[in-house]
Amino acid sequence: MRRRHSAPGGDEAAAIRFAWLSAFFATLSLVAVLGLAKSAQAMTLPGAGAAAVLVTPAPAAEEFEDGDEAEASEDEGFEDEECEEDEEECEEDFGPGEAPRECLLTSAQTTATAAANKDKVQLRIRYTTSTPTTVSVEYGLHGGKGSLYLGSEKKHFGRHGVLRLTKVLTESQMSKAMAAKGFTVQLRVPAAPGYCKSFFDYQLDVRQATPSGLSWRPSE
Repeated sequence: MRRRHSAPGGDEAAAIRFAWLSAFFATLSLVAVLGLAKSAQAMTLPGAGAAAVLVTPAPAAEEFEDGDEAEASEDEGFEDEECEEDEEECEEDFGPGEAPRECLLTSAQTTATAAANKDKVQLRIRYTTSTPTTVSVEYGLHGGKGSLYLGSEKKHFGRHGVLRLTKVLTESQMSKAMAAKGFTVQLRVPAAPGYCKSFFDYQLDVRQATPSGLSWRPSE
């Protein structure tokens, strides 16, 4: 009687194929699980990442503001240093008739008056100084009947006060004064830096009638 032989080789091949397929699917499952885990982790990070993105520009803005402040402080120092070379910069920091302390004469307001019945012209200067000093005063008038130089004088100015310079004029000179459109006045401090000269140049071109005659003052 002939025996039927089994096929051990076929069973082994099937077992190997099954084991390989099982390992393959297990690997795919593992890769899928890892992929899902990474995706979930990535989905939880955008909140912190977005916050970081929103927060990072803030330091840049702060640096920009600090830079502006630094430039402003440098500009202020620059104005102080360049004051001697740029007179216009100095004038912008002070009002009319005012000057820094190093100019010694720190403020002056000038007016001129003419009294027709007395043949006199008077220059009035109200002043303050940072320290008493000598001041040179030079002035004259101009108008429809010509110009008239009224002279130059040196006076000692205290801490504050009012200086009055009176000129007695001839009849022809008084005629020029009463027709004057304005007065030119220059105050100079010999002991002050050169850039202080421009602070005290005056044009008294506002003419007004007074009970005794006329007056002139600077325009505002």
